[in-house]
Amino acid sequence: MGLAVIAAVGLSMFTGMGPSSAADTTPMADDPGPVGSFAWKGFNWQKRFWGGAPMYNASWDANNVSNPDANGYVKLSITNPTGSAPKGAEFQSTREGFGYGTYSTTVEKDVSALQKEVVWGCLFTYDPAAEPGYTEIDLCEASAWGGGAAYGENWPVTQGHGYWFDATKPPGQGNNTVTFDVTNAPILTHRMVWEPGKITFETFAGEGYTGPLLKRTVLQGSTVPVPAKEQIHFNLWVTGGGGGNAAAVAPESVTIRDFSFVPGIPLTAPTPTVTGTAAVGSTLTAAPGTWTTGTALTYQWYRNGVAIAGATNATRVLAAADQGTKLTVRVTGTKAGYATTTKESAPTATVVAGTLVAPVPTITGTLTVGSTLTANTGTWTSGTTLTYQWYRSGVAISGATAKTYTLVSADQADTMSVKVTGTNPGYTTAAKTSASTAVVA
Repeated sequence: MGLAVIAAVGLSMFTGMGPSSAADTTPMADDPGPVGSFAWKGFNWQKRFWGGAPMYNASWDANNVSNPDANGYVKLSITNPTGSAPKGAEFQSTREGFGYGTYSTTVEKDVSALQKEVVWGCLFTYDPAAEPGYTEIDLCEASAWGGGAAYGENWPVTQGHGYWFDATKPPGQGNNTVTFDVTNAPILTHRMVWEPGKITFETFAGEGYTGPLLKRTVLQGSTVPVPAKEQIHFNLWVTGGGGGNAAAVAPESVTIRDFSFVPGIPLTAPTPTVTGTAAVGSTLTAAPGTWTTGTALTYQWYRNGVAIAGATNATRVLAAADQGTKLTVRVTGTKAGYATTTKESAPTATVVAGTLVAPVPTITGTLTVGSTLTANTGTWTSGTTLTYQWYRSGVAISGATAKTYTLVSADQADTMSVKVTGTNPGYTTAAKTSASTAVVA
């Protein structure tokens, strides 16, 4: 699976080779590497123009690597203008030393149709000075490896995840590799998480990580490479081994849609959950789950996907503005040496109107004509506006809509009661009526 030794090329060779114009608009990383042939996905890249391994005839052509197109895609091609001298394609990051983190690439290619002499190097790390394994990690290499020992013999195309721990030893002895059958999926997304003593490889059908997971490999132990001055490479080349006809290889191409790198060891980061009633006035609580020990957590609440200003606590008291929407919470974990990670909860149910705290009012005062009665409302939900209506033996008294009521002769021999109505934005209007008094003397 591994590559033959790749000739190291100093950055001094790149002097005077300014970047070509590119369509990719990804913001540049803090450390994108020195200027090379083009900028792409936040990093600078160099097209290979020098000869050498692993191409069987040592022939490469920088023109076989396109600049990013209008979609931000980069295309690698094998050309063979004479029909007897194919030229390969490769480009590499100018940055040296990526280290632990999460690497991802999305590739547009039906690898099941790959010619048996062609090797799709996909994404791999490599440091030619880091012996004995060159810090080589292969994320998604694909090949039939020459088509077998005899000319015309066909081997199936396979892909592999793995790494070299001793490149002085042959395959099967100096590397740790897991191969798997390919599908004819035209688009594949590959992800690699490299951490101390452990590498996790994943391949998904389609773009991103929402498609079917086709393969997951976890390799761990003392032989897992440690970071050095590795660069990231993508290449498409021809092997001279096996029984294929390397010189007669037909033109072939692969399109790379995306690349990303998130530095740092991944955190243990569960998806948060939200507890509480989705009603105005109720309190929602974010339960973050168990993260890596020592992780600092921050919170941000969202209303229908839009961040709520100032809503950065683990709890959220639902406001009137939340009514009719669904809320989520994003929990972000940070820890020195680890990749900052954000996880978002599932949305709540649609927030409904709240229920006001509405106590039954009482009446105080002397029950004689000329005396003043007072409605004692008790403590309603904060912010509630109260209105009043007094009743004489159950019949509303016209104009008696204040908190107090002065008894008149018409009230004599009747009982009195008061209804208190509360309104508050986001809450269901509530009305409470006092018990009736004794008769007015």
